[in-house]
Amino acid sequence: MPIGITLLATAYLIYLLSKVDYAQVATITLTSHLVSILLLAVGTVFIRDAAYVYRMWELNDRKLSISKCIEIIFLWEFGSSVTPASFGGVSMAFLILYKEGIKPGKATSILMLCSYLDNIAFVIVFGTLYLILGHHMFDLSATCGSLDQLSAVKAFRSVGEYVWIGFLAVAMSGMILGFSLFIRPQYAVSFLNKIGKIKFINRWEKQIHHISVDIMHTSIEFKNKGAGFVIKLLIGTTISWCARYALANVLIYGFASGLFDNLDVFARQYVHRVIVIIPATPGGSGIAELSFMALNCEFIKDGLAPIVTLIWRGFNFYFYIIVGIVILPKWLARVGKI
Repeated sequence: MPIGITLLATAYLIYLLSKVDYAQVATITLTSHLVSILLLAVGTVFIRDAAYVYRMWELNDRKLSISKCIEIIFLWEFGSSVTPASFGGVSMAFLILYKEGIKPGKATSILMLCSYLDNIAFVIVFGTLYLILGHHMFDLSATCGSLDQLSAVKAFRSVGEYVWIGFLAVAMSGMILGFSLFIRPQYAVSFLNKIGKIKFINRWEKQIHHISVDIMHTSIEFKNKGAGFVIKLLIGTTISWCARYALANVLIYGFASGLFDNLDVFARQYVHRVIVIIPATPGGSGIAELSFMALNCEFIKDGLAPIVTLIWRGFNFYFYIIVGIVILPKWLARVGKI
């Protein structure tokens, strides 16, 4: 199903390629400049994943090998690519950690802390960009040449002024997660225990109780590690997300319509993230591509936006699908059948 939806999204982008300016395409040659752009793009992906691997290594008290952490991160990204974007591959991530021998409660706490760090990193950078750029950060009034006539492009560009709602939702969820992990973990425990008493679920009440106890212990463990531990992980998380969004800057630089402000392009990726949080399609397929093209087309040479979008999606999505398909059978053989 996820591959089918992705193919439909790709087919639509291929349809949009009919609007590509082939005179512009003809000017694209494998020059040293283009090779440098592609190498920089690979570099952003490497930094993004390396920072996440480091975070996973620290979260597991450096007990998992780096190779296992790499495997976990690639499978996590694969899970995010084949599940609805709003779930972010959390169920897959939980299963991966559990199969690696991590107790369910600790796995849950790790995922909660990862979500907390992701949300706080987003809030910090988004807030900083808004302080620098102000309302200009949401200004999507520029024209996009031949793409302006597409209703999908108009629709996505029209939501720019409302992304602050998504920002507040992310900030609020970050506060709740932080409160549950570091201030009142017993509230999360109480919530889980109440769920365990619900009819049709109470058959697993004992297991849910064990998970809640593990969450309490892990939360205390995280808290006792001090602020330095969280700050260190937050820096790694911020580096990872910044590298993820810098990919767009690199690719747009290679196909830019003229001079542009890198900060404007970088800020636009944070607007894009709020949009792709909502979709229920696997990996945000369709929504991710069209919204990326709509939000960034003003920076790209007219007629080349669909091509740049496909390249961007290749680094951000298809790469992890391919790697996941290669790694998953070997991983399953190692940890046993599910």
